[in-house]
Amino acid sequence: MAYYLYDPGDNYTPYATIEAAMREARNLIDIYRDQCDPEWPEYVDGIAIYESDDPEEPGDGRMVARSVTCNVVTCPDDVDDMGYSPSLGLDFGCVDHYCDYKMEAR
Repeated sequence: MAYYLYDPGDNYTPYATIEAAMREARNLIDIYRDQCDPEWPEYVDGIAIYESDDPEEPGDGRMVARSVTCNVVTCPDDVDDMGYSPSLGLDFGCVDHYCDYKMEAR
């Protein structure tokens, strides 16, 4: 039995333990966070960890963790004409919310 981290940009990578796969998944989210401008890359939604005996088709195994949104900040009522919210100190000119991602066990 192995744990396979699915990175939509790089397919599956095997790990001996769930802890090692989760650690690398969190590192992957950090890398994708650096690519925000200000929106997340679409593929961050697809990060997942599978438990499988089949190295040829690890995605057919049992999903044990996946990326989920967290810390969602929606556009408040005090946004000015330029999209800036003085209460939050955030620019909502081209986005309707801000969020982060984390790995969640299933």
